[in-house]
Order: sequence, then structure tokens, then C-alpha cells
Amino acid sequence: MRFYQKLLLVFGVLALLAGCNQQTMLEKFAPKEESAIAQRALSELIGKNFGSLDSQLDPSLQTPDTRDTLEKMANAFPSAQPKSISLVGTQTNMRNGVTTYNLTYEYEYPNAWVLTNVMLQRKDAQLRIIGMHAYPEKQSLRETNAFKFAGKGFLHYFVLGLVIGIALFQLYVLVLCFRTPIAKRKWLWLLFVALGITRFFFNWTTGDLSFQLFNLAIPGVGAFAAGPYAPLILTFSIPVGAIVFLLRRRALVAAGHASSTDGDQTPVAPSAQ
Repeated sequence: MRFYQKLLLVFGVLALLAGCNQQTMLEKFAPKEESAIAQRALSELIGKNFGSLDSQLDPSLQTPDTRDTLEKMANAFPSAQPKSISLVGTQTNMRNGVTTYNLTYEYEYPNAWVLTNVMLQRKDAQLRIIGMHAYPEKQSLRETNAFKFAGKGFLHYFVLGLVIGIALFQLYVLVLCFRTPIAKRKWLWLLFVALGITRFFFNWTTGDLSFQLFNLAIPGVGAFAAGPYAPLILTFSIPVGAIVFLLRRRALVAAGHASSTDGDQTPVAPSAQ
């Protein structure tokens, strides 16, 4: 096996372990009682037990069109038994004594997937369903948001190249700064070199690019995903610190040499007359 193949294998194993850890953390922090209620409501939806489901809906959802809407959502599920049911998203918000739970699940069937979402609200000791959705998908969410190059355009390659370029540039300047004789507080310069200003965010799945103008980041580049099923977000900033250091390096070297020369001078006693 060639070196680059071994390297890809190592990165693949690390990514798999990271994904498993993220999934474990996702399930650990999901509200247990509410998650069980949400899954039970989805089972009743799939089984078209609309009467039982109606009693759990918030009054705002109980309209003349509710039954037709539930029927359409139920028809989004294949008739076969799901191969797996995975929690792919969880969010809990508390405000003014009201707690809202947003739970998202992926149902996997043979050659089909259904992405479901249930929103629950706990108010005055009562838990009600305030939202429910079901979306048929052609592939799993993990596959949709996987880091891959197929079907990507110029912007994807440009941003990826920019992220790698900024990372290498900052690394080079960091090494250069470390080896440069600086008279005082070199550690502050090292931090400044790693600093990036104005942070950009690039969604690898959708190709959306956004930015935060007044944002400081150390280091100036990065990548993250909100969970094992979430899209990869590439981040990069303008490496102002590294650029300023390169412009100031000659002056810093001269000041360092001057300080060293002054320190090495030995006082000469005046000769006797």
C-alpha cells in the first residue's frame, strides 16, 4: 500500500471515530422523555392513527385541513419497515417559562429515506406538538452532506484552495516569527500572526458563503460540522497579523540586533592621567 493510500486510510478511520463520537454525544444530550414522545407520535403518523395524534396537537394546529395534511405526510413513508431510525438533530430552547424541543429523525428504507421533524412545546406542565414535517429524500442526510468533490463548482475549489493557502501562509509566518530575534514580547507577535480578521463561512454542501465583518479568529482558518449529519463549514479570515508582521519584520530584526549590541557592550574604565 502506498504512503498516500495509508494516509487516506488513517484520515478515514479518524473521521469514522469522530462521527461515532458525535452521534453518541447527540443522543446523550437529546431530551429522553420528549424524544420518546416524538418517536411515538411519528409511529402513530406512519400507522395513520390520526385520532390519537389529534389529541397531542396544539390547538393552533387543529384546523379543518389538519387531517389532510397528516394524510399527505403519512404517505411520504414507504409501506416497508424502516431499516433504521436515527436522531440527526436536537435543539432545546427555554424562554419565559416555555420550553421548546426541536427533534429531527432520519428513517432509512430500502433505497429510500424520509427526513422527519417534530417540534414539542412544554407550557403550564402540558406538552403539545406544535409542528410536524416529513420529507422524502433520494439519499441519506449523511451522504448529502458528505465532504466530496463530485458535482462541485469553481467556488468550492477556490474556497478550499484559499483555506489551504491561508493556513500554509500563516504557518510559514509563524515559523518565521519564532526564528526572528524580537527584543520584547515575542509571544504577542506569535499570537498576532495567527490572528485573522473578518470571518467567512462556506457551506460545502450548498455552496453558500457568508461572513461576519467584526470577527477575530485564532487561527485564521478552520472547519467544523454541527453534528455527524450536518454539512461541513469551512472558515477563513484575512491574515492581517501575518501580513503586518512581514511588513514590520526588518524593523523588528534591526531593533533586536540593536538591543543585543547594547547589551553586549562592556564599560571601559577611564585611564589614569
